[in-house]
Amino acid sequence: MLFNIARCYEQLKRYPDAYRAYARALEQGPDPQQKKEIEEALGRIAPKVALLDVKTDPPGATIYLDRKDLGARGEAPKKLGLEPGKVKVIVELAGHESAEKADVVLTAGTTTTINLVLVPILGTIEVTGEPAGATVHLDKDTGPAACVLPCTLSAAPGKHTLIVEKEGWKRADVSVEARPKQNVPAKVKLDRISGSVVVSADVSESLIEVDGKPVGFTPSVVQVPVGPHVMIVSRSGFRAVKRNVMVTETGQAKVDVSLTEVSEVNAASRASESVEEAPSSVSIVPSAELRGMMYPTVAEALRGVRGLYVADDRTYVALGFRGFFRPGDYGNRVLVLVDGHPTNDDWSGSSYVGFDARTDIDDVERIEVVRGPGSVLYGTGAFFGVVNLVTRSRGAPTRVEGAISTVEYGVSRARASANLRLGPDTGVWTSFAVAQGAGRDFFFPEVVGPGVDGVARDLDGFRSGTISGRFYHQDFTVQWFFTQRKKTLPTGAYGTVFGSDGTTIRDTRSFVEARFEPKIGDTLQSFTRLHANLYDYRGTSLYERVDGGEERDTFRGHWVGFEQRFVVSPVERLRLTLGGEVVRHFLVRQKVENETGLELPERSDPFTVAAGYLLADLSLGRFKLSAGARADWYSTVGLSLNPRLALIGKPWTDGVVKLVAGRAFRAPSAYELYYSSTTQKTPETLTPETVWSGELEVSQRFSPTVVLTGAFFGNYERPGEARGWRHRSRPQRLREQHRPGVHLRLRGGAPPRLPRRVDGRRPGLDPAGPLRRQRERAPRGARRAAGPRRSPRSGAHPAARAPALDPGQLRRPDVGSQRRGERPRAGQDRGRRDLGPRVHRRGRARVPPLRPRHLQRARLAHDDAGEP
Repeated sequence: MLFNIARCYEQLKRYPDAYRAYARALEQGPDPQQKKEIEEALGRIAPKVALLDVKTDPPGATIYLDRKDLGARGEAPKKLGLEPGKVKVIVELAGHESAEKADVVLTAGTTTTINLVLVPILGTIEVTGEPAGATVHLDKDTGPAACVLPCTLSAAPGKHTLIVEKEGWKRADVSVEARPKQNVPAKVKLDRISGSVVVSADVSESLIEVDGKPVGFTPSVVQVPVGPHVMIVSRSGFRAVKRNVMVTETGQAKVDVSLTEVSEVNAASRASESVEEAPSSVSIVPSAELRGMMYPTVAEALRGVRGLYVADDRTYVALGFRGFFRPGDYGNRVLVLVDGHPTNDDWSGSSYVGFDARTDIDDVERIEVVRGPGSVLYGTGAFFGVVNLVTRSRGAPTRVEGAISTVEYGVSRARASANLRLGPDTGVWTSFAVAQGAGRDFFFPEVVGPGVDGVARDLDGFRSGTISGRFYHQDFTVQWFFTQRKKTLPTGAYGTVFGSDGTTIRDTRSFVEARFEPKIGDTLQSFTRLHANLYDYRGTSLYERVDGGEERDTFRGHWVGFEQRFVVSPVERLRLTLGGEVVRHFLVRQKVENETGLELPERSDPFTVAAGYLLADLSLGRFKLSAGARADWYSTVGLSLNPRLALIGKPWTDGVVKLVAGRAFRAPSAYELYYSSTTQKTPETLTPETVWSGELEVSQRFSPTVVLTGAFFGNYERPGEARGWRHRSRPQRLREQHRPGVHLRLRGGAPPRLPRRVDGRRPGLDPAGPLRRQRERAPRGARRAAGPRRSPRSGAHPAARAPALDPGQLRRPDVGSQRRGERPRAGQDRGRRDLGPRVHRRGRARVPPLRPRHLQRARLAHDDAGEP
């Protein structure tokens, strides 16, 4: 039929219609004879029409000419026979945007070809979720991935399946329907293919980290994704152990580590470094020992450290370093720090290591002991050594604790603490502790007589309390500390009435410190510190009425300070530390009064300290050179320059050799400069005390826990000079001290796993043993019963022995009218050269201390007691 219609159009000379009909007839697949006729007809008509060849990408689009209401002309690709002239071609395909081309010029007898590209109509699928890096396929899992999570992909409108895969994770198929020209979200979360790892360590509660993320504490079974991982087991106070672990889905991996004590120190260079590389002789009391032995005080924790020894006269506990100890100075040649902040007072520079330092040491993670002169870093007070208490680390978990305990001689303690982690680099911890103890009973044979049995009962008690804590956020830290101790003195010290509870002392020490420690680039570290401090002393001494009755010594000190430090590493092997600080002691007030009136009218002597320091550490392969100096200026005594030079080498495997030399000083304290009484005159001038020290230390590590250390050291101590004592115009200076020494120590063993005892003592030791021995001979306190009258803070020589006295002569002998050449009265030293009043003693040094002739060795001009 179409063939006949086409022939009719041809006879009517409607050639375009005839061409269209012939083309449609040809599409119907006629028989070969008719097909030949149709092709011949198309050939005849072609010169008489304009041919338009329409092609589209993709093919199959419906073709319209001029207007869609005129009907479709077929599907592309298609050749159309049209009248010559201009025509507009429109094409449409489902799922694509329509396309058109206007003003197509057609010429009779020629073929015009046009190609139209159809843009698909798509929807957008936004794929998010876990884990990042997973591959996403669309509808089929073969071929390349459509994108990598998180990503955005385009899809034809309709339902699709997202196939998400990643090695070590379970595959997920997610159905999603794409909408034309719309953004459709698709959230994916894959489950890990994990295996288990059993982690154990010889120190419990060690932190387990997998690929840098904490996952638990030892001992523990942790679920870890299948594949290779880096596992780190660490605990504060120990060296971290790193292990590579391959985890499988079916098997169970095991990690068993042994932790060794940490060998890093901060106090030697004001920067974290290994003990082997520190430019000083260093010992660490690690966290495991502090927790295992349950030491009650700092002094007890340091009792076993080489080169240190502890003295306790039942007034204060003090430390001695390497053969140097001035009984009665209460550790003012040792600097005690809390996280780098000095805690010595500003009256006499005394350090505190007993219950007067803190009620307990449960907040202390480790204790660093740095021997030798430390003035190059810390200025005055770091004379023979530095003790740094490192408190809780930032890695402690959130928890609340409470504890009660008994230690030493009937001391009861209670504490509560809380640690709150607010983020990876933000947290706060605080603790509060109180203690009360009745102390010991003492027997003093020197005072036995009618009506006096010589026993001081219930007179050794004390009460103390401590509040401390820290807030930290990234590079910013604020720490606070407050402690107070009130103690009764049982020894009848300083000539006070024996057997009375009226002689007491109270010490209060507190500070608040803010730090900002940003790291500026890879080569510069800044450290800014601002602090405020308080020290308050109240001493009450009960004398006979004829001697003035009750005497009250008071001191109150307030000071603030600012420090700025920069650590620069211009090259990898060189580290420079440059800093300075200013401290203003704006309140330095002291007063002494008794029932008869003022002995020392209230006075305030504020002063200022300014300092600058520079240190350089240069690494030279197996050797390291450390050199530095610090200049301190005091408004009271002027300038002091203190250098230090150290050479550290590792000439053989696991061996370390240190050669250190340096100078330290101790500035005269406010007590030494300004205290006066009826028998003690304020000096006109008083210069700083200095010491030069040198040391050679050799250590050999045989295993991670066994180290042999040998040290040879020497100290040359030069006392200060004083003018104006006993109205003499010439300077007073006692002889210098030369003190060589040798230390040899073998330290080793596994990290301690020690049983805990309620009394906090080491297993196997009898804590009462020293007391029994002291009762068998005249105890230290007995030697003070008839000693010179002084303020409780000034003290007396622990080794000064008093002769047996008549109980009726317990009060201080009156020596005010004694003339030179007269026979000394009871309580005076026969044969001792008169060295004048003791400038550094608090209170009234009415009489020289008692001691045997073989101890009569000259000391510093401001020291009234030799070393036993």
